[in-house]
Amino acid sequence: MAQRQFDFYGVGVDVESAEEEFLDALENDFSYFLTSNNQASLRVSLTNSPPDYDRLPELNCSFATPRNICFSDERFTYIDYFGRGLNIYDRRANHCEVITTDAELAHEIAYLTILSRVSEALERQHLHRIHGLGIEFDGKGAVILLPSGGGKSTLALSLLRQDNRFRLISEDSPLLRSDGHLLPFPLRIGVHPHKVPADIDSRYMRLDKRIEFTSKVNIDIRFFGAQISRQSIPAAALLLGVRSTGKRASIIPVPKTAALKHAMTNSIVGIGLYQGLEFLYQKSFGESARHLGLLFSRAYNNWKLLRKARVYQFLIGRDIKKNTECLRDFLLPQGRE
Repeated sequence: MAQRQFDFYGVGVDVESAEEEFLDALENDFSYFLTSNNQASLRVSLTNSPPDYDRLPELNCSFATPRNICFSDERFTYIDYFGRGLNIYDRRANHCEVITTDAELAHEIAYLTILSRVSEALERQHLHRIHGLGIEFDGKGAVILLPSGGGKSTLALSLLRQDNRFRLISEDSPLLRSDGHLLPFPLRIGVHPHKVPADIDSRYMRLDKRIEFTSKVNIDIRFFGAQISRQSIPAAALLLGVRSTGKRASIIPVPKTAALKHAMTNSIVGIGLYQGLEFLYQKSFGESARHLGLLFSRAYNNWKLLRKARVYQFLIGRDIKKNTECLRDFLLPQGRE
């Protein structure tokens, strides 16, 4: 049985499987956090076989999502992917056993499980994700808030490939600390297969066939080497992305009150951030009450962000080159070559 180990700011994850392709796919996803020595708090294993539903206890459905149906008893949550696969989550041991013969489904289940469990553990340390593109420039950080499908990946790839003075904090969800600093949380960069830049080495790419959405190509962030941020960064700018059908791009200052709605949706509530409802809704009353405390913690961290960062509106048009140049000139106004 082979293994991959990850360390997410002290939250250790061990993944075990006899399938090297499964392990390699997760290494592509979480390469920034790869380690050879951790204190595992979560274990994920893959059993490459059809799920044996006869071995499950007789339980009524406790919760359903568009991708699965959940059944729960005092210790276990059984997450059924409509007969294609099963994830048995042992809440006491914090161990997920993924059972399926579908390699793509196994990868997606494991990826989302790790992301959900790790995010919840980090939140207990008051490290909260914010749904946006995080970029480091000149020792400072900028967060560009855009909805899912809004162009964060395209913008990130354009900046990284055109100017090595930028570093990626996270393509989708930087961690927000209680002092208003950003912590790197770079995962694989997912792009549409027809939009993969020609200069990306194929060794760093993997086709991801997702359950609910169209396929993407996942780019391992190790391809970008030193252009990945490695330290906490003070947040200096918060850009509220607005998509336009036109071709022009512009960035203008706006009152900080304009960011309140964005902070609520993109971080405090977390719309656009995968939060693992199949796990969240299995909580007891006491655990749910603690979750309310986490909402206050998210709100506090966002308040600190708004106190430290200047707020702007970023009008994003259909011309990718103009969008990138506009953002580049705004972040490094004296440094364009």
